Amino acid sequence: MYQDPKRVRTKATVYLDQYEADVITALANYLGVPKAEVMRQMMMKEAREVLGVDLAVLADTIAACAS
Repeated sequence: MYQDPKRVRTKATVYLDQYEADVITALANYLGVPKAEVMRQMMMKEAREVLGVDLAVLADTIAACAS
């Protein structure tokens, strides 16, 4: 059904207080996207920063391996 079964998204629960939830809601409304997308993008950005993953370097490395 899916090309890559590992790309199927699973559900995760995050507990936010009212102030945090309001920030996420406001940003989602401003961007015109669902709250889950805002949170997913924020989480992945933070993970890349913490792990030191640079997507530009990664893309170059993948392209070089494919050649």
